[in-house]
Amino acid sequence: MNSATIASQKAALAKEEGKLKKLLAAIKKLFAKEFLWVLFVLLLGLPLALITTYITETYASEKILKMITQLLKDKPLFIGAYAVSLAGIYFTRTVVGAINLMANKPKS
Repeated sequence: MNSATIASQKAALAKEEGKLKKLLAAIKKLFAKEFLWVLFVLLLGLPLALITTYITETYASEKILKMITQLLKDKPLFIGAYAVSLAGIYFTRTVVGAINLMANKPKS
């Protein structure tokens, strides 16, 4: 092999290494962003669950409370409200993200 071939192979390898580093940086950024979203959702779910629990316990009839208790298999109402809050927030985030993606779609 001559030195020109080796130099071109080294340049190609360096170019691929740069692409890999960019990809890894993008993946790290994605994981960091998702981690912050998880923390935000966990914190935002607490007051929503507390409000939902208060409203349900205060204004729901005995029949509805009994039905909810059966659905939760005798777990506290707060746990069910918290789970529903988390699912609702994530669902809303997913829908908003999909709409945002469709709205910002590049026109080809």
